[in-house]
Amino acid sequence: MRTAMKKDREQREMESHRTEEANRLVEKWSRKHGLGDGLEEAYDENPRKVKNLVFVLENQEKHLQALTEGQISSAFSTTPENVMRIVRLGYPNSVRGEIFLEWGMETARDSIYYLKPIYSTTSSGRMRGATASNVTHESASYRYATEIEEESIGTGDDSTIVFTGASAGNVANPPLRPFTVKILVNEEIVAADNGSRTSGTLVGDDLDSSATNTVNYTSGAITVTFSTAPAAGATIVVQYFYDSEDSDQYADLGEVQLTLADYLFRAKPYPLGVSWSKMTELLLGTTLNIDAEEALIRGAADEVKKSLDFMACRMGYRRALSNSSVTFDADFASAGADSEMIHAQSIVRTIEDAGDVIYSALQRGGVTKMFGAPNICNYLRLHNRFSADGKQPTVGIHKIGSLDGIDIYKAPTSIVPTGKMVCVYRNEQVPEDVSIAFGTLVPLYQTQTLEFKNMYKEMGLAHFGDFRVLQSQYLILMNVTNL
Repeated sequence: MRTAMKKDREQREMESHRTEEANRLVEKWSRKHGLGDGLEEAYDENPRKVKNLVFVLENQEKHLQALTEGQISSAFSTTPENVMRIVRLGYPNSVRGEIFLEWGMETARDSIYYLKPIYSTTSSGRMRGATASNVTHESASYRYATEIEEESIGTGDDSTIVFTGASAGNVANPPLRPFTVKILVNEEIVAADNGSRTSGTLVGDDLDSSATNTVNYTSGAITVTFSTAPAAGATIVVQYFYDSEDSDQYADLGEVQLTLADYLFRAKPYPLGVSWSKMTELLLGTTLNIDAEEALIRGAADEVKKSLDFMACRMGYRRALSNSSVTFDADFASAGADSEMIHAQSIVRTIEDAGDVIYSALQRGGVTKMFGAPNICNYLRLHNRFSADGKQPTVGIHKIGSLDGIDIYKAPTSIVPTGKMVCVYRNEQVPEDVSIAFGTLVPLYQTQTLEFKNMYKEMGLAHFGDFRVLQSQYLILMNVTNL
């Protein structure tokens, strides 16, 4: 416990340091003429995204400062200022940080920490509905932090009317508290004790009052006699409160253990080779009156955006394949609807079902983002609550609008196949509570340019970063058929 609390304190100190450093860098880069234009306004609108941006700008600057003058001058006339413009244009326009988590790594080995309270195994092994090592806030258990025990005392077979405790006629965890004993048949309470001294009487309309219906609070002995035999397959359960104040019950007390999960990010390269001819360079600059350097900046910015987004969404789609899915049939005729538009209104129910899959598994979540194939995105436009506000240019994976506050992104079928849509939960209150996190150290590394005797030039580009899947159950696949 002390170790976990110490690590938690260290984590908070680290986060505080990171926030202070990010604020300093935002102030620094906002002063850069041209490059920092609009940075303060963007910070007011989305501080988390801008903080990540200034970290990668800082790392990019450190890389460029390490280059020699010869390396810079030979790199297709691309000055450090223009490389920084590539990062400024391409990095914040990527949508993977909107769907998942994008954060700027400070070092080549950086971490995201999660403080997780888990159920600890009790000394007696009695978990009262909980599972050892499960995260507490992801469990639907309600008895672990109580004295409530529930034990089966039999199963109905249409003939048996007398049932006793499973442990030689006793319940497993005596002594019992009076007035807390109940008999449940198929979850319905059919009898309760009257709390009479050391031995109580079980009373209920379904019991045979002329027969034995008793519970001994000290020994745990219990006998239940029904007036009519429970139906075949019916579950017969006794619920009671054990006495946690009894000195012998110390081993039954539940415990929550604090653990600190360290998700380590190790920066690795994502390389790309670039080549062009001197003739192309001359053609752009003379015949077409196009600045070759500006063309490179735009192309590199688009490639940064595309590669970041495509890899992230493809990974999210593949992770969703391992989870439960939901299906919506778009055939309005078979559904009895009068038109396609009328039937399209009911797709929000299927989206809610996808959110319920997440909620049922983790006791939190829903659908906050969706990305998928073009045919589904086009179908969602039929809904009368679809809004095109915030629509992005149709380049790569882009936002087309929102439905009931859920942002929708269109992806090519090479990333998400036709008829598929990935429903994503992202906790806006806790930014690190996401399905996948992507760390960026250096967004664009550039090698020297090599020029060969055939008048071709080559250079290498690389993105340095890493990713970790933090909670794959936040990704649910929605299939839409008969479009």
